[in-house]
Amino acid sequence: MNRTRNTVVKLGKPLDRRHPLESGGVKLTTHVPIKFKKRGIKKVVVGPAGVDEPVIFKDTALPLRPNHDQTLISGLGRSFYWHHLVESGIAADATEIAQREELHRVTILDGQRFALLAPDIVEAALTGTLPRTVTFELLQRIPLPLDWEEQRKLITQPG
Repeated sequence: MNRTRNTVVKLGKPLDRRHPLESGGVKLTTHVPIKFKKRGIKKVVVGPAGVDEPVIFKDTALPLRPNHDQTLISGLGRSFYWHHLVESGIAADATEIAQREELHRVTILDGQRFALLAPDIVEAALTGTLPRTVTFELLQRIPLPLDWEEQRKLITQPG
């Protein structure tokens, strides 16, 4: 069906149309004569006469763009900042940080445990190469072991 004119396009030969553009290029429009037929509960593509395989799927692995989880990155940043405050002696403990930041002490304590993540996991979060299922909420809900190997197993094979 031609969506612009709401008319049925009859099957015929493949057709290419060239439309000149103002910038000097050419826009190419291609019409491929195929039909969708229902075969049981499935729909299949039926090409014009003489075409055995009207649609061929090539298995091309498209690279996924990095997934930068901003919530996870900012949570890691706060965690390392709070850890630095305690380690350098600027703040005595989580209670003092909580008073400065006007947050609850439990929030600070929960957040500080992310400073104990394995360095390669932190790097993967910053570069966006962590599995897309690993989120800040997931890391907050699961108990993180102190052993880095156990952390890697837990994060690379969630669920």
